[in-house]
Amino acid sequence: MIKNRKARILVYVLVSACIVVLLYILCHETGHAAVAYFCGADTIHISITGAYMNSSGGSYNRVTSAMLNIAGMLFPAVISIIYLLLYKREKDSLFYRLFSFLLVAAFSMPAAAWILVPVLYMLGKAPMGDDVTKFLDVTGMNPVILILFAGGLLAVSIFLAWRKGIIRNYWEELRKVEQV
Repeated sequence: MIKNRKARILVYVLVSACIVVLLYILCHETGHAAVAYFCGADTIHISITGAYMNSSGGSYNRVTSAMLNIAGMLFPAVISIIYLLLYKREKDSLFYRLFSFLLVAAFSMPAAAWILVPVLYMLGKAPMGDDVTKFLDVTGMNPVILILFAGGLLAVSIFLAWRKGIIRNYWEELRKVEQV
């Protein structure tokens, strides 16, 4: 057991970050894969190390193509909201508090890309091949509507993280380091 609190926090943050990144990639690609599966894809391959999903076959229309693009953001966001609702504020575990903060941040913050890319899209500078760009191309949706949706999703996540005590517990643990 690591006795120095600063060292323990550093180790826990690094371990948590590694776990969270792998979980995020898995959830993101699983979101895409789930839509491909429901559209009848014959083979689906998910690479966590390469952070991609490939599928062959399947029948896609405008709606399912849009779902394929947005599912990579929505599935982790839903997982994050469920985690937030199940979070135990009173649990006094350093690892649990650090991990919870990083998980919620990593799973919620990609919604920010769904705010930024539509702005770039309106300016004619959206990244080609990006999920957001493809979603806007397929749907023809007004980018402002997508900005409002993603902003609302991000606001709900931040509100729940604040309300459930995840943010407060995280900062409390970091403040304890200064007191040592």
